[in-house]
Amino acid sequence: MSITRRSFLKGASGTAVSGMVPLSLSLPMNSAFANTTNDYRAIVCLFLHGGNDSFNMIVPGNNDAQYTTARPDIYLSNEEKLSIPDSEAGQALAINARMPNLAEMLNQGQGAALLNIGTLVEPTNKQNLYDVKKPNNLGAHNKQQTAWQSSWGDSGYHPYGWAGLMMDVLSSGSVVSDSMSFSGNELLTGTISKDISLSSGEIKAMDALGHSNAVNNQFTALVNSPYGSDFKQTYNQHLKGILDFQTELQSVVDTYPEDSSIPSSSLGLQLRMVRRMMQAATDLGHQRQVFFVNLGGFDNHRSQRGRHDGLLETIDLAVSAFHRSLDALSLSEKVVTFTLSDFGRTIENNSNQGTDHGWGSNQLVVGEAVNGGRSYGRYPSFVRDGDDAWGNKFIPSQSSEQLGATLCRWMGLSEQGVDLIFPTLSPSHNNAFSSRYLGFLGDYLDKEQEAELPILAVSASETRVDHTPEMAIDGNLFTKWTAKGQGIQYLIELSATSTVTKLLYSQAKGDVRQYLFDVEVSNNGINFELVTQVLTPGNTTGFVEQLIGKTGVNFIRLTCNGNNGSDPKLVLWNNFQEIKVLGYTA
Repeated sequence: MSITRRSFLKGASGTAVSGMVPLSLSLPMNSAFANTTNDYRAIVCLFLHGGNDSFNMIVPGNNDAQYTTARPDIYLSNEEKLSIPDSEAGQALAINARMPNLAEMLNQGQGAALLNIGTLVEPTNKQNLYDVKKPNNLGAHNKQQTAWQSSWGDSGYHPYGWAGLMMDVLSSGSVVSDSMSFSGNELLTGTISKDISLSSGEIKAMDALGHSNAVNNQFTALVNSPYGSDFKQTYNQHLKGILDFQTELQSVVDTYPEDSSIPSSSLGLQLRMVRRMMQAATDLGHQRQVFFVNLGGFDNHRSQRGRHDGLLETIDLAVSAFHRSLDALSLSEKVVTFTLSDFGRTIENNSNQGTDHGWGSNQLVVGEAVNGGRSYGRYPSFVRDGDDAWGNKFIPSQSSEQLGATLCRWMGLSEQGVDLIFPTLSPSHNNAFSSRYLGFLGDYLDKEQEAELPILAVSASETRVDHTPEMAIDGNLFTKWTAKGQGIQYLIELSATSTVTKLLYSQAKGDVRQYLFDVEVSNNGINFELVTQVLTPGNTTGFVEQLIGKTGVNFIRLTCNGNNGSDPKLVLWNNFQEIKVLGYTA
């Protein structure tokens, strides 16, 4: 690599973008909106065009009668699925058996499933479905593709992608864009940042250069012609600069050969080029890179099983091989691949052994940076028009923008930057999301600041005068709060809005029986998000640690449901000897 080439690629100034940019979306580079380190990081978006039936990708792990009843023609048998980590709510889950490599990665903590996630403007459930604002054109391919790739403003989706707005802040300023794609998209479009178009074998600076040799020769002769007006000569020089740029950039990429261990499928070839561009990052002056790859064929309204299973196998082979290949480059902890798709599919299969357009979906995030060992969120019940459904569609319980915000934060965007790009996630909303983030990239949490959080107040829906709620936070393991019944709620109010990393609790008789309780969090004490359903270990009266990983928390609610002890007279009793909340203030 010559100094001249390196200087050309790292030092050339970017092209200004004409037109007025809304002030609210003008994110200054190297400002309070960025909180980056000097390491390298990259995200790879794998967009599954057509609407992936992700509820036949991630499925119930047990013999779920609701699942098989809803999908009699397309359900996965026990032999056709592989176990993966449980949901945060403790539900057993599995992945389609045509994805064994990704199953292994998820079980090794190198990835996670995101459950029932979709496009939302505000938290939505069966009870408030007709009272909240919802995205426009649910079920429309083009509109929902836009919704996944952008973020909601005052009254509609921004004309920019959330990753493009992020790179407006984080971009290196190199003449070679830090954002690269293999197909048209909105995700990488910023107010300043634009993506460069790649193909699986070469750089496509101009479409003309992808044509025949005769066309290329005519084009080269045109730009080198010494004849014509001053305007024509100026324009020719501009085109010649583009030719020189492409030639120079291609020569950089050519120094990094393809990795043939990644399959030669359409998706695999895209990921081969992504790997080469990652290898060239230092030569290009990039510390942050964003890639958009794609795979089509997911709009299966009929005869779904064979085609869909084959597509999942293609994903499994290509993505797992790509991440294995990153190990040799010492990039395995620096790259996160994630899936997006138009929407999920319907709860029930149709009469043509296919599925129709839905709403909520499951997505995958893969990479050693992922906080694996669990699946994020709660898997919905397979009941048409049930508690988790709007007719034949699942109502998302997690927002696509929470996914985007989590990735942006990990890439180095500050809280201020996240607030500006994703205003719907602001905790100041009346109907606010319980957290901006989903927790699968806890690397953005500053673990060194973790400490016991001060508790402002506690209360309970049932109590005894000699075993009050305050006795569970008095620092004395010989006192306790107790109450009898199912659905008893113990409420903790923190002194300040906080990121809660862990809950520590101890229980009387915790060494001889297992207690059951749900953990929920909220920023306003009204709208609560279920974090997990706990079945205590039953072997200790000491402190037990429960991971939380939620930001923007003001309230924690523990809903107690008794215990599984052998004495039927005692199974409805609940207690906490002591409770501690760990994390740091927001």
